[in-house]
Amino acid sequence: MILRLISLIAVGLALSSCSDGGFRGGTRQFSGVWLYAFEESTFVEGATEIPKERPAYKETDWLEWTDWPRLKDLTEDGRENRDCRTIQPFLVKFVGYRTHHPLGGAGHLGLWRSEITIEKPISAKRIGSSFCYGG
Repeated sequence: MILRLISLIAVGLALSSCSDGGFRGGTRQFSGVWLYAFEESTFVEGATEIPKERPAYKETDWLEWTDWPRLKDLTEDGRENRDCRTIQPFLVKFVGYRTHHPLGGAGHLGLWRSEITIEKPISAKRIGSSFCYGG
């Protein structure tokens, strides 16, 4: 009985350490508009231009791109506005995967419906100057 209990606890700990409960989809190609800002990384899949209104978090994805040296080459320095979160818009194409988190959202404060992780960037082009929605 004790051995069985220890085995169940060990299996439970092993499974919990392997996953955050998220479901990872298959690797594929994505394209769309990325709205990058401080503590925000909104990806609008399939878009080809900047949305006229801020897209709802639960209808978009958090974009995780850890290739920071390349990102720094694309962003504007010193363009932050104290009255809003300055958004830097990009048209992006990449190979990556989507992770759904059933116990909560993705990204900063869990606001987005899922997280898309870039594995291989294909292209990233700024499609406008930094701006703020509604402010």
